[in-house]
Amino acid sequence: MTVEQFYEFWTSNYGETIPISHYFKYDYAHRWFRIHNLPESKRYADNVKEWEILLFRQNTIITDLFGENTNVLLVTGEYNDDSPNVTQITEVEPCFKDYSFAILERINLYELSPDVYYEGQTYRPAFSETIWNSNRHDALLKEIANDNTRAFFVSPEKKIIVAPYDGGIDFIVEDMPTRNTYKQKYKEWLSEREDGF
Repeated sequence: MTVEQFYEFWTSNYGETIPISHYFKYDYAHRWFRIHNLPESKRYADNVKEWEILLFRQNTIITDLFGENTNVLLVTGEYNDDSPNVTQITEVEPCFKDYSFAILERINLYELSPDVYYEGQTYRPAFSETIWNSNRHDALLKEIANDNTRAFFVSPEKKIIVAPYDGGIDFIVEDMPTRNTYKQKYKEWLSEREDGF
């Protein structure tokens, strides 16, 4: 996929948001649901058993939604100021060494939300084509679960976003009936909070 094709895909399917995962649950609330990584909504894994549970949950539900051997995009990026020479995290973080990224244009965050970001603050997204297979991306999932980096997966074919974070995974599926089906299927892994957080 070229950069131009990515923009065309994103605009056609997710034009109400930008490729930063914490926006998704607000911009597509009717298609969003969340699971937690660990029982009782524990945020971080502290031992081998908890890591086994975390990776089991994540790989099980992601594979259920994507399927095995599915072409997906891995999207990440970094916040920075408006200086021209910034090293991308994709070039320096070991968890991204197995992916080949195309760098996208900077997003001016201050123009987007001046009450949240400071003048000159930008976000530079990047994407990589990859294959989803169960356990193939465990090293990256663990880094995200430890809040060491941020990234999300998206299936252009199935119109599904999978956005892990330190605590669980946010999903944006194609429509509300699909969301409700998966929420019922994985109800034991959902938050007990009324708002789903």
